[in-house]
Amino acid sequence: MLCTWSPAVTKMPGIFHRRLTLALLSAVTLQLFITDVALAEPSARHFNLQSGQQTGELRCPLKPSAGQRHTPPLEELEPPDAEELDQIGALLSSPSRTAERLDASGTIPKRIAIWGDSHLAAGSFAAEMRRILGAQGVRPRIAFLPMTMGRAGVILPLRRFCMDGWKSELAYNSRTPRVATGIGMNALHGEQGAYLWLDLRNQAGEAEVESVELFFNANPSAASAVISVDGGPEARIPLEADDAFGRVSISATDGLISVLKLRSQSPLTLHAIKLNYREPPPAVLDAFGIPGATMRAWQQLDPAYFSRYFDAASYEMVMMEFGTNEGNARPFDVAGYSQMLDAALQNMRSVFPTARCVLIAPGDRGVLLPKSRKKSGRRSASGERDGSLSASLLRFSNIHEKIFHIQQRIGSRYGCSAWSMQSAMGGAGAAYRWMLASPPLMARDLTHFTPPGYQRLAQELADALGWKAGLSAGTPSGISEPR
Repeated sequence: MLCTWSPAVTKMPGIFHRRLTLALLSAVTLQLFITDVALAEPSARHFNLQSGQQTGELRCPLKPSAGQRHTPPLEELEPPDAEELDQIGALLSSPSRTAERLDASGTIPKRIAIWGDSHLAAGSFAAEMRRILGAQGVRPRIAFLPMTMGRAGVILPLRRFCMDGWKSELAYNSRTPRVATGIGMNALHGEQGAYLWLDLRNQAGEAEVESVELFFNANPSAASAVISVDGGPEARIPLEADDAFGRVSISATDGLISVLKLRSQSPLTLHAIKLNYREPPPAVLDAFGIPGATMRAWQQLDPAYFSRYFDAASYEMVMMEFGTNEGNARPFDVAGYSQMLDAALQNMRSVFPTARCVLIAPGDRGVLLPKSRKKSGRRSASGERDGSLSASLLRFSNIHEKIFHIQQRIGSRYGCSAWSMQSAMGGAGAAYRWMLASPPLMARDLTHFTPPGYQRLAQELADALGWKAGLSAGTPSGISEPR
């Protein structure tokens, strides 16, 4: 931070004036040095910023409209109709759910993290897990915020944020192995002038965060940012480190932080934000989801770099929800997927050698059909089971079953349990039943779920973990008959 001082000296000999000025400047410099050392922490450089008075809602700057983009028309698709689903037996009454116990003790770990794809990024699954734990007297909090804000399909437990001038780099499609990536399996690259504003208050508008830690990549050169707290004066923060792994801590002079505003003064790469609360939370449940992501992110990351996010406290349980996007490949390569999963879990164990591990296999998935099929008459006669139609409509169902079995086999080598969302839904073809349920549990794209669907899956997993989600082993799936 820049400190200026103007001595009120009149009619003083030049040499004495210069000596006095140097002496006073030296004293100020020494005082700043002593203050910096007093605030420094073993694991991070600490900056205590003067805060303002943030009382109202965070308002984002207005951006110029980019105009309406023209999207070329695609062939219209729709879910199969009742006649087609009846031909493959997809509308048969769903069986009772499988009582798949992952932990008979029901012990709730104090620090939990879940990495996954769009199912996790949607937010409802993790939110329901937190609600279930909260109902049992365990109020889990967020420790890390991934740098996935602003990505389509990602809902973070943030009251509000504003941003501009950032581009995301995703670990799962990186061409470089051993990539230094953020805790959410991505990094945000900001150009000079890029800004990120975060409202860190809870949903009731109360400030609870005592300090914020910024994690960044310090290569190839030192960067800097201007940061303010609660509308207070801006302070220039040098973002530099002895090696590539950078970390600074920010606190406020007047106590808790409501709104943090950051503006890059040079190209900057952000990896994560850690929230430290006034009262240490009894438990932590962090969720890191990116639409389109695959387990390949774990294969590509540098485990030595990634481990440094957890120097202070590691996770006791790690869940990995992947497989839907891997199963989208044509053809699905069993051997290739197995090799990738093995390498990914090897890296995971390098980072979390003793954590409990759960692999969450994908849910059931359906197939959309072109509307033009009705005009062309490409349907079998009613009452006959169509083998080719069954192979088409259950294509992803069969692939997801294979992925679950591979996760079981490979996961056992690394002490990981495997749990299938598809089995919890009722098996192959359940996607169509969940879509037709009341209320619908599956979205009409037959790939993603509705918020009630994600909540139901979270309840099933929590019950399998013995976390008293309110489901008993003999109860049916709870899905109403198709309309």
